[in-house]
Amino acid sequence: MIRAVPDTNIIISAVFWKGKPYQVILKGVKGDYELVTSPEIIGEVAERLRNKFNFPEDKIQEHLNILMALTHVVRPSTKLDIVRDRNDNKIIECAIDGEANFIA
Repeated sequence: MIRAVPDTNIIISAVFWKGKPYQVILKGVKGDYELVTSPEIIGEVAERLRNKFNFPEDKIQEHLNILMALTHVVRPSTKLDIVRDRNDNKIIECAIDGEANFIA
């Protein structure tokens, strides 16, 4: 099965809009491929929903529960420092340890 790590921005965009990011998540949910994420990515999604979009805590938890139910959550042991934006290292770490074929 093909495995894909959705970037935080893809996940956030899928929450709010029905465009291409939504389609990426939807295709993973439908089983076209397996979505892979990590606690670090999930934490960043929570932080953005909380601080950028002022989501209430109960709604944040609801979205996180759905995300965790629909994805394969890996706990990467690989630690990298290769990307200019250090926040993006967690995406690559997840892709490596989650044996992903691509990053969305």
